[in-house]
Amino acid sequence: MPETPGLQHRTRPVAHGAISLHTESLLPAGGVRDSPVVLLSEAEEPSSRWPIELLSSLAERTGGAVWFDTRDIGRSSWVDEPYDIIDLMADALTVMDAHDVGSAHLVGRGMGGQIAQQLALALPDRVSSLTLISSTPGRREEFGMPEEWLVDKMSERLFAEPPTDPHELAEWMVQQLEWFNGPVFPFDRDAALARAASEIDHGWRGPNGHGTAVVDAPDIVDFLGNLLVPALVLHGTSDPVYPVEHGQGLADRIPNAELVLIEGMGHELPTSFVPQLVSLFEERILAGQ
Repeated sequence: MPETPGLQHRTRPVAHGAISLHTESLLPAGGVRDSPVVLLSEAEEPSSRWPIELLSSLAERTGGAVWFDTRDIGRSSWVDEPYDIIDLMADALTVMDAHDVGSAHLVGRGMGGQIAQQLALALPDRVSSLTLISSTPGRREEFGMPEEWLVDKMSERLFAEPPTDPHELAEWMVQQLEWFNGPVFPFDRDAALARAASEIDHGWRGPNGHGTAVVDAPDIVDFLGNLLVPALVLHGTSDPVYPVEHGQGLADRIPNAELVLIEGMGHELPTSFVPQLVSLFEERILAGQ
């Protein structure tokens, strides 16, 4: 983690009942003063996937940044008991409390965006804004289904065990990232392989309960009109998981939302998109405060 003036990088576990959550932060040494950014990860992705450039840039422009491994992935507790999106929302709230974050700018990608919506509906005073990246208002047919080619490829994986050799497993993980990437932003395969190898070294968790939590999430589409905070909806036009109608559905239903479609971006968050993302956050979220 590069030095960020005035901010201190810290890694610490946070307990939520029997669950231990691996958290990291870039916060003022004297304590939180303004609304920091809290980043909520996509399903089956450890928080190490957030680009360092994004973490540093957002922390510098707000009151800091906090990110963490969702339960059942990365260095957080792996669990066999069932859980749902409300449990994941409660985890996020516990992390905020542990870092003395009263109100946060929530940045959520995919499943993380769903958790952010749930938190903003349940406790609006804890949310300063929403930035929803490649996310969804809910799994309704009106918003469109994943691309058939992706469903076929993912279905094949369900019936095949992941490789046991670490190098083959890293290749297997990166292959899925390439499927998600989209045709415009370059895919840095070497960097993705290095990151996958690091994740495997820390302990790799295969398919977990995140997918079930997403599929079984309560339908909140008709309640999104109650979200009155500023919202930035970023969605790739080549997202094979959530077609653009999902982003449009969010922007249409959240009163203070603005939709920005990113031409050719898929379901991944390319590092080369980070400068544009930070600029949009400054212009559409921070400038309106």
